[in-house]
Amino acid sequence: MDALPMTPVEQIKSRLSTADVVGSYIKIVRAGANLKGVCPFHAEKSPSFFVSPARDSWHCFGCGKGGDQFSFVMDMEGVDFKEALEILARKAGVELRTENPKERSERARLFSLLEEAAAWYTGNLAHYPEVVTYLRKRGVAQETIASFQIGYALPVSNGWRAFTEQAIKKGYTPDELIKAGLAIKKGEQNGSASATSLYDRFRNRIMFPIADYNSRIIGFGGRIFPMESGSVSNGEREPAKYINSPQTILYDKSRVLYAFDKAKGAMRKENNCILVEGYMDAIMAHQAGTAYTVAVSGTALTEYQLQALKRLSERISTAFDMDEAGESATRRSIDLALEMGFDVRAITIPGSKDPADLIAEDVSVWTTQVEAADTIVSFFLQKALAKHDPETIGGKQGISKSVLPLIARIPQHVEKAHWVSVVASRLGVREDAVWADLQNIKNTPQTHTSKAEEKETVVPAYRGRAQLLEERLLGMLLAYGLAVPVDVTEDLFSTESARVILRSYRQQKDSKASLESLDPELRSMANKYMLETELAVAKENAPEEVTSCMEALRREALKKHLEKIEGDIRRAEGAGNTQQVSVLIQEFTALSKQLTSL
Repeated sequence: MDALPMTPVEQIKSRLSTADVVGSYIKIVRAGANLKGVCPFHAEKSPSFFVSPARDSWHCFGCGKGGDQFSFVMDMEGVDFKEALEILARKAGVELRTENPKERSERARLFSLLEEAAAWYTGNLAHYPEVVTYLRKRGVAQETIASFQIGYALPVSNGWRAFTEQAIKKGYTPDELIKAGLAIKKGEQNGSASATSLYDRFRNRIMFPIADYNSRIIGFGGRIFPMESGSVSNGEREPAKYINSPQTILYDKSRVLYAFDKAKGAMRKENNCILVEGYMDAIMAHQAGTAYTVAVSGTALTEYQLQALKRLSERISTAFDMDEAGESATRRSIDLALEMGFDVRAITIPGSKDPADLIAEDVSVWTTQVEAADTIVSFFLQKALAKHDPETIGGKQGISKSVLPLIARIPQHVEKAHWVSVVASRLGVREDAVWADLQNIKNTPQTHTSKAEEKETVVPAYRGRAQLLEERLLGMLLAYGLAVPVDVTEDLFSTESARVILRSYRQQKDSKASLESLDPELRSMANKYMLETELAVAKENAPEEVTSCMEALRREALKKHLEKIEGDIRRAEGAGNTQQVSVLIQEFTALSKQLTSL
């Protein structure tokens, strides 16, 4: 029977090892059977990032990230799995056949057409120095204009079809111009478009190319170039200040953040992302040295956009318009970000200016405000306190209405408890009253959290001694292929993830087969345990260490049981139940002797 053909993922893994991929991004050096380097995902001086060639995996003991070739590229490039697959396929020379060849060819031509458009728009600046003068007056430096490929779409005085005619001369078809969002067909004509039935979508506009996360141009935003007084005839509609490319097979505004491709490296380094509203805001923020800035371009944040940010940064600092008109849309974005576990901050812009105008006026003020960004709950609490009197019932209600919905969406219990305490203190009420109101808030179901994010809770943030012992025991069994002792049972382990890993290894009786049977999250955990073991325990010492770990785990279990009995004794004494106290003391004494004998 013929073997099944390898999948694209299998082909890539057969040609590119994890060490190959990681080594193409960062410097890694030999460390025994493994490789080590400085982690690219968090600031560190001593290397805590390790690659295991034997298991074709990586793990950082500093920040906890880990996985295979694909997860590394996803984190490094800030892309999803599909895009990581495409990047690695190109590196490995693997042809992906998931797309229809005709559709793939069409996408390639549209990318090329959009690059052609960007080059044409930037070339126009040389013939329209007044556009450059306007940009310079707004504070945009010449090198920034070039870096962001800012251009100009010709005015109507040059005709309605200036770029369309240029593109057709280059061999592009009318249908391609429409599909790329660069041209519009006159009227509601049916069938394929002809050259004469089209006109340029963008005219007399300063052009901002919009790139995907791999710096490929997928669309444009166009700002009307300020026209002289009297340039619009009586009765003629004033053109929109901004227009963007329509939805195309390349451009989906719900999945794109302007300047993300330029910001992703700085976002990872700073563990922060500044969110602004407009193209000019983002451009000027980059020019000001805050290169970890992206723009939402007039749309509310979506789950997809936040997931892309989450791969690179745990913090979001918003520099949005917070007036009454803009607050509603902003709050929806903030709610979603809080539910996804972001540390959300608010940057206060003095004088109700746009970030771009503030930076052009005084870049030092912008830098100061960025550094002073307040937590989002504190920001809205201060705003509510300035608007409402906390001494009155109505004021207390107004403040609660503004702040409690935000607190309700914070997933971390400790942080939530902190803000409940703060709000109770500011309102002069008991904390349980705030908790009661918080419980009454009808929270939006947590549908925004992806499965991958839900799985993050599999690994507890705090690792106590018992858990460290469990991980070391599993690591030694898996790393060195040791037989599972009869008295190592699942009830010896405190977490379900550890029990699943033990069960898999016991059933498979082989480390490699066991790892392959686990889901990606548990496989990453098991690889981490094995790497930790290899760094800490020599193979020849492993059997003795296994025995030592088992004894220590039994002691930890007995200590935990004794702590529980202590609590039971206190409660029984408080209830005046002397008979139960006597029974519990006897049990406590017996277990204490057992602990001493171990």
